[in-house]
Amino acid sequence: MMKNTVSKFIKSAEKGQAIILIAFAFVGLVAMVGLVTDTGLLLIEYGKLKRSVDAAAIGAAQQYRVEAGTDEVNQESLENAALNYLNLNQVENLSNVIVRSCEDTGVDRPALCNADPVNNPIDNRKLVEVTASADVTFGFLRVIGFESVTLTATSVGEAATLDLVLVMDTSAQMAFETGAESNCNATDSSNTCLRPDADDDPSICNITDTCQPMRAVKDVALDFIDTLYFPYDRVAVVAMTSQHPGGNRNPIEVIPLTADKQTVIDAINNINVFEPRICDGSGTEEGACIQYSGGTYTGTVCEIYELNVNNPDVDPSSCPSSNVGGVLIEAGEALQGSGDTDQMRLDSFWVVVALLGGPANTTYPDPSPVDYPNGFCPMNTWLLAYGQGPWCRDKYPTIRHEVNDTVSYTNPMNGVTQTISIYDADDYARDMADDLAGLISGNGVTIYTIGLGASIQNPPRDEDGNIIAGEPPHAEDLLEYIAECAGEGVYNCDSLTEFDINHGQYFYAPDSQSLSAIFDRISKNIATKISQ
Repeated sequence: MMKNTVSKFIKSAEKGQAIILIAFAFVGLVAMVGLVTDTGLLLIEYGKLKRSVDAAAIGAAQQYRVEAGTDEVNQESLENAALNYLNLNQVENLSNVIVRSCEDTGVDRPALCNADPVNNPIDNRKLVEVTASADVTFGFLRVIGFESVTLTATSVGEAATLDLVLVMDTSAQMAFETGAESNCNATDSSNTCLRPDADDDPSICNITDTCQPMRAVKDVALDFIDTLYFPYDRVAVVAMTSQHPGGNRNPIEVIPLTADKQTVIDAINNINVFEPRICDGSGTEEGACIQYSGGTYTGTVCEIYELNVNNPDVDPSSCPSSNVGGVLIEAGEALQGSGDTDQMRLDSFWVVVALLGGPANTTYPDPSPVDYPNGFCPMNTWLLAYGQGPWCRDKYPTIRHEVNDTVSYTNPMNGVTQTISIYDADDYARDMADDLAGLISGNGVTIYTIGLGASIQNPPRDEDGNIIAGEPPHAEDLLEYIAECAGEGVYNCDSLTEFDINHGQYFYAPDSQSLSAIFDRISKNIATKISQ
């Protein structure tokens, strides 16, 4: 009997132990499944969070620009952009989102930010650091007491810094609207003033800063500068002509790239309209000059041509002042540090905004042939009286020449025939645009051109003054080429379907009042390209 009782007790005890062992085994099995399943869930959720934070950092960096009417970044816009991207990627259970930028001070700034942005602007970077945390609830691991875990991911986004060159047309026509329009002494076929009135004297309106449309152009340019973010962005200013009385027509870098906003503002405000020497009546000195009659200003003229118009050898090539190719050379030099390669930022977004009032009609003299010491100006364009103008470019914008192209030319005044170069100022400007567009930064230089004034759309005319069918306006065709397909190795922009480098856009401004909307569009376009 005793033996049976003990045996039954042992069997009952074994059954209880089995239940306990099975229970522990079940818990262990759940833990093992949970370890595999919930760890996988953890990795999936972390990957989702990290990708979302990466997108949030890039999205926030796209908002790294000054707020309208201020010189500061709107921190709230950075944070909102980050949150929007996190929500767009359906990140749930966010417990903490921190957005830091290089505008923050102290230890809160991203580690890669420049420690001295004002005094060492060349190292400035537009960085935004986004840190986000999300709570992940376990499924199986809760059985063993692990309810949830908090995941944290950090990412840094960057918007490109901007190096921009502002090219300003300062030729004499930038003072032709200073006086009353009804006082214009002569107009062309588009009613554009060719010979201004006495109030348009640059020697006076430069001093009073009242030259028009120059002053209006400067005001719009200043508004445009307000959209940039200093000291992270940098600006250089190039003028088409010298900036002092009695000066020459050579383009000049007014200021190199600078991150100091006030320096840029001062440079723009101090831009002057071309003011060459005063005519002396000799007809022997080269270059344009300011003409007075009875002490009254009558315009900027080419005296050496006007006083020797019957001379078959008269060379007017020293007088035109629209060196479009030259300003593009100066713009390229500015982007490359103006001779100091330590000031060149290869990782910035390179932009040129060129406001021009007419077609190209002169070039730098070097490396011109000996026959053209004042720059490339084919001899068959010299004689305006024979319908062979305009000076220094042929009548056909769709025909492009190489530097060594020549033709046989007979001078109608003396019958002398000789071989001459036909490479002109328009050809030169297109070649210089190709060089600028393909510079070494990233995908090249993005160029925006603005054609100011009705004369931009003047059609080319033949020797009898008739419009040449099928030929586009000289100025507009050149400015479209510079902005939209320079550097692509083609002549006609319409023939391109794929592009190797970045391109900007050409805008036509019939008057200075239309410039504000154009500069606003350029500002938004630049911001979009920076964010890409």
